[in-house]
Amino acid sequence: MIKKLFFAGILLTITSVEAMAQQTWFEFDVTKELGEKWEMYLAPELRFNEDFGLEEYFAEPGVKYKFNDYFSLEASYRVGSDRSKDGEDHWFGRFAFDAKTGYGWNNLWTKVRLRQTNSDDFTEGEKASYFRLKFDLGYTIRELNLDPYVAYELYRDLDEGEFNKARWETGLQYKISTQQRISAYFRLNDHIHSDKESKKIVGLSYKFKW
Repeated sequence: MIKKLFFAGILLTITSVEAMAQQTWFEFDVTKELGEKWEMYLAPELRFNEDFGLEEYFAEPGVKYKFNDYFSLEASYRVGSDRSKDGEDHWFGRFAFDAKTGYGWNNLWTKVRLRQTNSDDFTEGEKASYFRLKFDLGYTIRELNLDPYVAYELYRDLDEGEFNKARWETGLQYKISTQQRISAYFRLNDHIHSDKESKKIVGLSYKFKW
């Protein structure tokens, strides 16, 4: 009974936050292990605006090499379309290179990710390069198969030589089985040293691993 009430409270919270959001994102991740060290994955994503019109969509294949339980390297390429500027398709590509580490103490865990991205707008010929630092802190509630967490990410524009964006995030991850996980999150994109309005995002993520 307590577990049902707990999940009902989560659903009510998500519904309330959704009413305030400016964007809704749906993320998917299908991962295949290739031996003990290598993994490959495909991660498509759909992003909708406040009126639930499709604003951005892409697919992102990638590979990951795991050195040990505490450190891994990853490379991926994202290709898709962004309609946020004028409602027309702006096709783009983006390379991303990650270095990840993490550690756990009983039920408490942390993750740190360093990422560099290089993006190309194929439609307008614009390019952008960013260095990103992300920190996650979470707690595992084993009785409920839940991982509540908070995260903070800082963006540095390598062309401008300054930090110009931060992302705050809080969410819940639910372990359906050893292969499947689903999570819900709320993100706030904050533009540093800019008059641009912060963007509120609600998202759902599904991950499958075999």
